[in-house]
Amino acid sequence: MKRIKSLLVATIAVILITGCGNSESASSNKGVESEVKNTNEKEKVNVKDTNADAPKDQGEYEVWFEGEANRKGKLITLKGRTNLLPESGLVIWLDSVEGTIIGGRGDTQVNEDGTFETEMKIPKNSDGLLKVQVKFEPSTDNQPIKDHYGENGEKLKGPFVRLQEESDMQQNITLLTLEIPQDESNASAKIKKPEWEKPEDYGAPTIRLDEPDIQKDDKYLYIEGKSNLLEGTRLKGSLDIPNYIVSGLADVADVNPDGSYKLIIEKPSSMNKLKDVKEYEVVLSVSPADNQWKSNLEVYGVNGEKFMGDYVVDQNGKKEIEKRLSISE
Repeated sequence: MKRIKSLLVATIAVILITGCGNSESASSNKGVESEVKNTNEKEKVNVKDTNADAPKDQGEYEVWFEGEANRKGKLITLKGRTNLLPESGLVIWLDSVEGTIIGGRGDTQVNEDGTFETEMKIPKNSDGLLKVQVKFEPSTDNQPIKDHYGENGEKLKGPFVRLQEESDMQQNITLLTLEIPQDESNASAKIKKPEWEKPEDYGAPTIRLDEPDIQKDDKYLYIEGKSNLLEGTRLKGSLDIPNYIVSGLADVADVNPDGSYKLIIEKPSSMNKLKDVKEYEVVLSVSPADNQWKSNLEVYGVNGEKFMGDYVVDQNGKKEIEKRLSISE
């Protein structure tokens, strides 16, 4: 009888222990289920289409730019937008009217939304008016860009498009130039759409140089003029000062698509020995020897022999174009 009671007690104990274990297991499983449930809860993800802000005409051959360059102290920040394809490469050149800036090159790419941005440091010893040029050259870009715009950019269109000739090869590029002064702590310049008006006698060998518009400030002469010279013709502006031989007071411009040009030349007063000079001449000249394009020399002659008109002069057996303008201050 005692043995039966002992077996009964043992059986009851086993049943109780098993029940407790199942209860704990169930409780544990509920915890796991709760954790899994919490882990699987969904949250809304903010999604933005990277092309939503892209220009509607992105990739079209008629190219445009907008934006501005800002200078704060010795740092220039260029921000802009364009309809060029994403990943199109832009080369930025920084130069000074008063001397070449060593290492004045920067590179950036167009983003998916058409924006671009870069910063450039101005050397501490660089003074004077700065020129920032932004260039897109399909021939040196990656293959998908070449395929779209043409190996030599021949599909590019619009007022920002310029001709470029290197190693007798002519190609289309886009080019824009901004002028930023340094005589103030901060300065900015906006990208403007150029307007070209090609004259009827454009490219004729009889050279026309209209009277230019000349403005001045404390440091520079700003000379803007029109002509019928071919795009890319290298035109030089220099100062001829009586009784002085000077160098450095000059500028060179590649003529625009409509024969127009702009030159910025330091005034004589920028040099101590010339600070009292009040009268001098501005000399505008075109020489076949000044690294002219081969295609232009075919029109004007390798030695300028095809030049005609009132401004033709002989220089050591070669013909050049020269126009003199008297300046009084």
